[in-house]
Amino acid sequence: MREPATEAAGTFLEHVVTLFNGGVRSGDFSHYLELFADDAVLEFDGIPDPPLAGRDAIAQRYRDNPPDDQIRIKRSKLEGARIVAEFQWRDIPEASGGCFILERRGEKIAHLTIAFGGPATRCFR
Repeated sequence: MREPATEAAGTFLEHVVTLFNGGVRSGDFSHYLELFADDAVLEFDGIPDPPLAGRDAIAQRYRDNPPDDQIRIKRSKLEGARIVAEFQWRDIPEASGGCFILERRGEKIAHLTIAFGGPATRCFR
């Protein structure tokens, strides 16, 4: 039986992925972006983009450069207050994908690192 905190983290992660994938399918990321706290930070590990601070800046990134492939979670774990999840691209299952490192505040995302080949990608190694 899973611990309640682990189960709650898994449910939250599933909700995040469902809304993200819905945004990819429809081109409308508004429901996904509502998950971010007003002062949330989104950063990318493994690509040169600077961190984005605030939901408005994050929303602008998704308008300017929307993701075009859905993801699926391969495995996840709870590390203290952080949810760490390895993902694969649905359309390119042989590709390595990357890793999410998600910190939440209540039912909002406070900080999300998306790792594409940088040091954080080794979240399960």
